[in-house]
Amino acid sequence: MDDQTALILALQLIALCCIAAALLLYLLCRIRNRYIAGSGQDQDDPEVTLNLGLGRAVLVTSCDTAFGLQCALHLSNLGFRVFAGLKDPDANGRDDATEGGSLAARILRAKIKEREMLNSECASEASAPPSGAAVGALITIPLDVTREDMLHEAVVLIRRNLPAGEDGLWAVLNTAGMCCKGRLENQENAHWDVMLKYNVVGALRTARTFMPLLKNKKGRLINMGANINHTNNPGSGLVAYTAARYAVEGASTALRHEMAPHGIHVITLQPNGVALEKIFAAPRLDTSDKPSDHTALEIQHPANKYLDYNPSVLPSQAMRMIEEALLSKSPKQNYQLLPQSKLNSLNHSMLIMKNKIMSAQIKPTQLA
Repeated sequence: MDDQTALILALQLIALCCIAAALLLYLLCRIRNRYIAGSGQDQDDPEVTLNLGLGRAVLVTSCDTAFGLQCALHLSNLGFRVFAGLKDPDANGRDDATEGGSLAARILRAKIKEREMLNSECASEASAPPSGAAVGALITIPLDVTREDMLHEAVVLIRRNLPAGEDGLWAVLNTAGMCCKGRLENQENAHWDVMLKYNVVGALRTARTFMPLLKNKKGRLINMGANINHTNNPGSGLVAYTAARYAVEGASTALRHEMAPHGIHVITLQPNGVALEKIFAAPRLDTSDKPSDHTALEIQHPANKYLDYNPSVLPSQAMRMIEEALLSKSPKQNYQLLPQSKLNSLNHSMLIMKNKIMSAQIKPTQLA
């Protein structure tokens, strides 16, 4: 056996050992993460999921998106005092508070009404839910990040609905945005303008408007950034949207340094592995056909279709990343909603090594 053949065999043996070690490490990490999730602890900060919301005030800038609606309901269930921004939150004077306004507004009103009924039942029975099951307040406010008048009005409404002695926000979760999917040569300038207006200018206006409230609490501003995993193809038709998201990513990096002296954390969520066009899509009710015997129940309780709505744009793993960004004492600058597994990264490296080995095997044959 010549030296070159021995070297190639040694490299292949090393590659196989690395793959086996990576598989073992991956399985151990999965087991550890399950144990951590079951014990209510976080591997980076033990207090990430132990403190929970504790009534801290959080603004979700847009619940007109399924992503924002999911975040508002989830954070409220964790005990945060959530201010849910809606472009059209009013019921327009209707007797049934679940009708009127946008679909997201009707869903939130139905959820709020249900909570009020449960709270009144608990009060009448002189009982309270367990402390671990405390649900935070959910307050809808009119808000459109592209309109200065609504932004300033939102500040007034938030201060009016904060508990006595409070004057600040723990976090602003900027869920407002827009994605117009389409190939670049088929899009009009108006498509680009509206995406830049909502995604970039809206993010800047949001940061400027709510900065005083964040300063009072040394809070955190959370923006949706770009998909920085270059091994993933964002998909065709997302050129302008990707450009807007990278602009938000860059603005957040600069703002992070500007706000550091005030104790404000600027965090970006990177939607790796999440369908980009679904993040800012409007919520939709399940329109699947139902048996005819459900009709009477729906007539008696028209809010059932709103109460049963359960947004699931992001999986539970992504929601845990948002929880960590909100609750960690020392949050990271960036959070990947669906972190790339170490196994996938190693597989990519092994593929590169394999190609080099194959090229080294071909060269002696060519020389012969």
